[in-house]
Amino acid sequence: MPKTPAYRTRPGRNQALVTLTDAATKRRKDYWLGPLGLAASREMYHRVIAAWEANGRRWPRLESDQIAKPPGGAQIKEIVGEYWRWAKDYYREKHVHALRGAMRLIRKYYGETPATDFGPNKLRMLREEMIRGDANDNPPRKPWCRKYVNAQVGRIRHMFKWAAARELVPASVHQSLCTLEALKRGRAAVRESKKVEPVPQELLDAVLPHMTRPVRAVVELQLLTGARPGELMALRPIDIEMDERTGIWTYRPEIHKNAYREKERVIYFGPRAQELLRPFLTGRPTNAYLFSPAEADAERRAARHEMRCTPLSCGNRPGTNRKVAPRRQPGHRYTTPAYHRAVEYACDAAFPPPGDISRRDGETKAVWLQRLKEHELLNELYAWRRAHRWHPNRLRHNAATLLRREFGLEAAQLALGHASAQITDAVYAERDRAKVIEVMRKLG
Repeated sequence: MPKTPAYRTRPGRNQALVTLTDAATKRRKDYWLGPLGLAASREMYHRVIAAWEANGRRWPRLESDQIAKPPGGAQIKEIVGEYWRWAKDYYREKHVHALRGAMRLIRKYYGETPATDFGPNKLRMLREEMIRGDANDNPPRKPWCRKYVNAQVGRIRHMFKWAAARELVPASVHQSLCTLEALKRGRAAVRESKKVEPVPQELLDAVLPHMTRPVRAVVELQLLTGARPGELMALRPIDIEMDERTGIWTYRPEIHKNAYREKERVIYFGPRAQELLRPFLTGRPTNAYLFSPAEADAERRAARHEMRCTPLSCGNRPGTNRKVAPRRQPGHRYTTPAYHRAVEYACDAAFPPPGDISRRDGETKAVWLQRLKEHELLNELYAWRRAHRWHPNRLRHNAATLLRREFGLEAAQLALGHASAQITDAVYAERDRAKVIEVMRKLG
């Protein structure tokens, strides 16, 4: 373990100091602590070391180390900088991506403003910019929908709450921002987001044959269990508990959406799910991930080799034309973005674009997109993909709808791991319209 920098002084001086090395840049910096040997300088030494360790051994930002502030106090751009350094390592990747947009916006419009001057009216003006969007921005910013605007406003409020807890701004700043009410449906001129619906069965049936074996297995497991993609990506043989008495396998992921709330997540594998998992359990180390892009790539290459028509004595032999040190290599486990991309590739293979927007023989991807751009056909391509692509998270809605229709709302709630059935009812489980149609056919 690295040693803790010493409390020391320099020859001929009566001032104590400590020299800290920034973990990222490896640069060194002296922090003067006060008169040597006094209790006050010892206390300052311990505070500096604690701040340095808490910041990941990066240089701490102490009061004595801050740049001069305007009369109104710290500027918003300084609050944004401090908050971002904390938040990018604290939150999950999806939240950090959304947070980046909110921080960029408030810094653009109010970066030089003293944080104490930022009130509800300025936040309201910033919200109007979120609703309008900016096509001339870099990158262009589309108008945000109502739910996303409310979420981004909440993230800005939380930044000031975080700053108040660290005595960077008065608590009254955050309290005043909380007086701004959220946008309500039908009472504001703002775009509404589309409701997330289950993936249509015809799309699923068409896309499944174009998936690799691991990706297809994860898709089918999602349909059977209602698990989130990230939960299944981390599955290993050692994580599966096999109960011979009940005949049900269980999996308790250590990392999941509500782990920070100290809630346990249990995923149940029935007989059909077990049949999907068994081929991946055979001959695999207990601590190895079940679904591996490296294995999928090896299977793809083997399948192409089986279809080879050229004799082995002619042309390239397997492995002879590979790079010694490729820039990108398939990993040992799928990440959620990689899984999403694999599903998109399968959708594109199942539903190639028609007519003029299709990719011609021998045409590289860059040339193809440039041709569509020159002929103003890119929007047609994007519309085609929106209609024929689906996101893996929607499979959770498929599972919830099936569970609710077959076994009731409570069963869907328990399988999906929701604390309340209201979430299952309002967000995930689509009501069975067939029952209503049958009733109205008899009564109406």
